[in-house]
Amino acid sequence: MSFLFSKNKDGIDLAKNIVSEVNEKVKRVYWTNKEIDKLFGRRSAKDIINNGTTCFMNPCLDLTLVSASIMLSKNIPYNLVIEEHLPTEEFHFNRLHFALEFQHQDKNYTLNYKRVNEVYLSEGNYVEREDIPCAQTIRISGRDIYPKKTLSENLGYNNLEDLIKNKFKRYSLEYNLKRLKKDNSEENYKLYKEEYGENFKIIIK
Repeated sequence: MSFLFSKNKDGIDLAKNIVSEVNEKVKRVYWTNKEIDKLFGRRSAKDIINNGTTCFMNPCLDLTLVSASIMLSKNIPYNLVIEEHLPTEEFHFNRLHFALEFQHQDKNYTLNYKRVNEVYLSEGNYVEREDIPCAQTIRISGRDIYPKKTLSENLGYNNLEDLIKNKFKRYSLEYNLKRLKKDNSEENYKLYKEEYGENFKIIIK
């Protein structure tokens, strides 16, 4: 499905169209543990679109990269935002979250695949979550992000491990993958689909 990106639309309408296109291009599905090990955080936007799926858990990087590739194709200026969360009672390790800031008609907007199938759209730049302590927030210009490259390659690293070692020293990919696989089951995926369905829920803030 394709959408017209009229210059007369405001940024929220543009973001809605992008989210709708991502919804068509990338389905949130059950991955085996083997697929989680192989694919999580290691694909380019082009890889994700060609495959057409992402894991139903922690999909924000994949969905954000595909959204960024659509913005690039429409000449929409944007920043990729990477927020590193400190441990919480539920998650005893640092985690990473990804979002987009973009500009339209001299205004700034945020597109944020915040949780499960909920997408938050708002005016203004990305604001760190108040309910989770933040270790750091990094912004990367969309001019430096290429859809054919992985996140690691776009940031100048050979692989995900080297990126983490240099930029996110307190983040543990090992713990993140262990938690994903602990929660991963076809039964949990069934419950996820029953509660959240196939489509994104867009929330305007």
